[in-house]
Amino acid sequence: METRQTARISDFPKLVIVIPALNESKSIGYLLDEISGVFNGRDYSVVVVDGHSKDGTPEIARQRGAIVIDQRGVGYGDALLTGFLYAREKLDADLIAMMDADMTYAPKDVPVLMDQIVKGDADLVVGNRFKGMEKGAMPFVNRIGNRFLSWVARRFLKLRVHDTQCGLRVFKADLVDWLELTKEGMPFAIEMLAEAKFCGARISEAPVSYRPRMGTAKLSPLKDGLRIFGTILRLMRDTQPLLFFGGMAFLLGSIGIILGSVVTLEWFRTGSVGRVPTVILSVLLIIGAIQFFTLGLVADMIKGLRKNKNRTNNSNTK
Repeated sequence: METRQTARISDFPKLVIVIPALNESKSIGYLLDEISGVFNGRDYSVVVVDGHSKDGTPEIARQRGAIVIDQRGVGYGDALLTGFLYAREKLDADLIAMMDADMTYAPKDVPVLMDQIVKGDADLVVGNRFKGMEKGAMPFVNRIGNRFLSWVARRFLKLRVHDTQCGLRVFKADLVDWLELTKEGMPFAIEMLAEAKFCGARISEAPVSYRPRMGTAKLSPLKDGLRIFGTILRLMRDTQPLLFFGGMAFLLGSIGIILGSVVTLEWFRTGSVGRVPTVILSVLLIIGAIQFFTLGLVADMIKGLRKNKNRTNNSNTK
């Protein structure tokens, strides 16, 4: 039986690793040393996007040979996008990897993700932390929340990814030109996947390690979870408009028909209608359902036009 060969690090195209960092002096040096050990002898670059650290993080990163750029805005997503644009425009990257500065991800997993792209099997590869999570790396509540959000994304955004919030990813650098990314915080992760899928990118995943972090956590599980869930709803509206608006139309229409049926049965029995407010509510709900469904059809048409435009632009650049 033929076995699949793993590409060697020397076979990989030019790689730029983007790392957002905010007060990560306890871990950034160890992380950069690990990266150097994995990619020793290869032409690669590390871009640390500093979010105005006060603990000497930029100085440590520069001492380890990383390129340090200042983040102009705020938030996790803004830092990543800043790094992506720098890697694409200033360093002429072929592949971009992203990972956190807190030592939760192992640099040895980056070549594993890159391998699928080099072999032509994917355009963007996401890590799956649940396959290699160390004990104590993620609180139980966070684990349940991440699994739920990933399930919602698979169900409603049609993303075939089991860990949509994983911060270890590798992708072709030219995707930066096509992704319309707007989220500044943690919702950036799910937005990036939805945009990539909408643009026709091939997305796959691979098991990665996930270790307990060094330093103080900056996430707010409840707040960030609600923001991510809200982003999923918005992305569903934008990428699956017929399902989104059609679902609301079905809900409103069903309630309207049920209320109308009650009034109709009363009219058959008594010959008169005594629930005028119920009749009005029923009519309004059915009208609202028709409007939502019509809006869904129009939005779906606009989505198709945008997708065709993206395909045309992509084919013109090849």
